[in-house]
Amino acid sequence: MMLVLDVSGSMKDPADPDDPAGPTKLDLAKKAAIESLGEFKSDDEVGLRIFTTGLGPDGQANFENVLPLQPMSTNRERLASAIRDQFPLNATPLYDVTDQAFADMVSSYDASRINAIVLLTDGQNDDGDTGDDDQQLSSLLADLRRSTNGESAKPIRIFPIAYGKSADLDVLQDIAEATNAAAYDASNPETITKVFTAVVSNF
Repeated sequence: MMLVLDVSGSMKDPADPDDPAGPTKLDLAKKAAIESLGEFKSDDEVGLRIFTTGLGPDGQANFENVLPLQPMSTNRERLASAIRDQFPLNATPLYDVTDQAFADMVSSYDASRINAIVLLTDGQNDDGDTGDDDQQLSSLLADLRRSTNGESAKPIRIFPIAYGKSADLDVLQDIAEATNAAAYDASNPETITKVFTAVVSNF
């Protein structure tokens, strides 16, 4: 399973708008993700990818592979530490990152295992160019369906978590359905631990 974690700037917003001094959305998401690591078996392979704009040495990358897919027997504590170290940054290139994560999981597909992506995002696609959003989404969904169905299918199930009230649950449901998976609604950020546990139970 690849955990694809949104670290866009809006993740610094308070989880509870009535408590601006309380934990941020990212604070609660990190706590939930770290707690969920205990649900994995030692031979489960889990990796971490973060996404936002402006990453990389030249500031042009939309994602960063923080930790590769590795057995939890050797990766559990490193994953917890890496998740804990994340902080909010820039925009939300949702479609591009989802497409890239899916393609990378297809390339490392293991037919003997459940192959999945858990995608947590608190926003809608925002890569600095709104003019091609519809085309990007159509292309993404076509790619997902093409790889998921047919005799040569390499099914990678994407389980999106719509985190916070600004997340586009309808789009995330479309992404999930294209891979025969399900989207999860965490529009109330304080439910994220319960939601994360429900997602991980799929594995």
